[in-house]
Amino acid sequence: MKRIIILISVLGIAFHSHAQILKKIQRKVEGKVEKSVEDLLNGETTEKNPQSTTNMPETAGPKTAGKFEILTKSEPFKAGHVLLFEDSLNYDTPGRMAKYWQTNSTGTVVEISGAPGKWLKLADQASYQLDTLLHLPQKFTLEFDLLTRANEAKDLRSIDFGFSKNNSTRKYIYGVANETNVYTSLQYYYETINTTSNYNNNQSRIEFPLSNYANAIMHVSVSVDGSRMQVYIDEHKVLDATVLDPRAPKHFFLSTENYRQNAVALISNLRIYGF
Repeated sequence: MKRIIILISVLGIAFHSHAQILKKIQRKVEGKVEKSVEDLLNGETTEKNPQSTTNMPETAGPKTAGKFEILTKSEPFKAGHVLLFEDSLNYDTPGRMAKYWQTNSTGTVVEISGAPGKWLKLADQASYQLDTLLHLPQKFTLEFDLLTRANEAKDLRSIDFGFSKNNSTRKYIYGVANETNVYTSLQYYYETINTTSNYNNNQSRIEFPLSNYANAIMHVSVSVDGSRMQVYIDEHKVLDATVLDPRAPKHFFLSTENYRQNAVALISNLRIYGF
């Protein structure tokens, strides 16, 4: 009888221990299941997940857009090689109007400290053209220097240049006038350069740091090839578009607006080349 009681006790103890082991195993299994569910809800993946970013090769992962480099640079300005006209004002008398220019207002050849050579001082609200009936070919280049003196560049307001269909300065030349083929406007107060074609209504607008030209020399280069025109400010191309009527006459003009705070604009070193 005692042996039976002892056997029952041993079996009870063994069953209790086995039950405790089973509970521990069950808790571990439940813990792993809960952890897997939690990882799934948090967007994490297990080793069995084929989309796991930890197991994917680097080439298969998402790529971050990097910086790119433009290998093709802007075409530089190329002047023609056949001189058609040149005026550096070297043979003009200071205090008089430049002999190769005409205007609806007035102008004075001057010498400026800090700027070599002679310059034609441009009155405000005035237009200027060459006093010659120079016939410009279908393909040519034109360059000039524009010198400014101002407290702030915006005091110059705007200076327009382009090509008119006639060579008359009996009145002020507005860029929007029907007589104008195309004109480029240096809008100092907006720091933009606008080009408008009265031939095909093509309009261009580009931001440019014109505030840097309150007291500086700006070199302007224009290249014309049929109906296409390119404009460069120093070495920066600001226009490359079809804007000209190739059949219409082309006479260079320049117009100033009302200056402010005693600002001054001057022009010199005009050169026109053919090919």
